[in-house]
Amino acid sequence: MMTDPQYPPPTTARHGRPAPPVTATERRQANAKPGRNILAIVGLLLGVAALVVTFVPDIGFVAWPLAGIGLVLAITGLVQVKKGTVGDRGLAITALVATVAALLTTAGMLLYSTFLGGGESGLHLPAVSGDKHTVTFQVTSAGGATVRYGSLSDQRTENAPASTDAWEGAASYNNGSYLLTLTADTRNSNMTNEISCAILVDGKKVAENSGTTIALCTANVN
Repeated sequence: MMTDPQYPPPTTARHGRPAPPVTATERRQANAKPGRNILAIVGLLLGVAALVVTFVPDIGFVAWPLAGIGLVLAITGLVQVKKGTVGDRGLAITALVATVAALLTTAGMLLYSTFLGGGESGLHLPAVSGDKHTVTFQVTSAGGATVRYGSLSDQRTENAPASTDAWEGAASYNNGSYLLTLTADTRNSNMTNEISCAILVDGKKVAENSGTTIALCTANVN
């Protein structure tokens, strides 16, 4: 007596239905390697740049935005790694560490320059020997003038003589930001008096103005 040949039962899915065949596209996607993590690469470059800029005088403040943007890109790149859309997990972690290190280094340099390495803070009127920065206030007034100079929080008043020679006042500071002001107005309101003013920081002119009865100069310094 002949019997029918035994065949293996068809493959079924979890719910009893045949599993759909794997397409060639799905097979390629499964075997494809994740793409490069561009955000992590850019974040790492910004973090390294921030670390370098931190130690460059006069432009160290640029490190803040560089490290901040780099940190955001590094975190975004790490999130994409966890989603599986890109690879380079180690690179993303390195970028995160570099940007955080840049932020901490920049903060440390700021604290050092403000409280440890910058000397006594504040605008000094008159100037103090040994301060890092010097400020010179200049006024020229043919008919004499009353001069008020300093910052918004600390000012001095003197009289400029009736002379074509420039009157000068001096100040100095180590660190901090200040709004320097210099006002010169004539002592004789019945006469026209050509007045000019100027503010110099470390010998470089940062503000100048002139008028017939009054001259006002202001400058932000840090």
